[in-house]
Amino acid sequence: MIRYVCTQETTNKTETVYYLDELDDTLGEWFIDYKEHSCKGCQEFKEDVVKCSDWYGIYTGHYCTKCYETNYPYKKERYPTIEKDGYGERLEDDY
Repeated sequence: MIRYVCTQETTNKTETVYYLDELDDTLGEWFIDYKEHSCKGCQEFKEDVVKCSDWYGIYTGHYCTKCYETNYPYKKERYPTIEKDGYGERLEDDY
């Protein structure tokens, strides 16, 4: 889940919203300061949530340090491949 931290241009009012439609456009223009991602494991917004990828670099979601170390469902190390190990996944599609 993503939430946005936005600032209103004329009043410098800051709001945190889950959908940009929630902002009151009658006050003027809003600017997105930054967006926060919740952890895919525990669904909480934490300071240490980072974007994670498996060994091949395939995006797997945002995880906090605790969830990454304890219940990360993807492989952190290299998958076996037919080209390198003689078994496992095939990297090339040249059957």
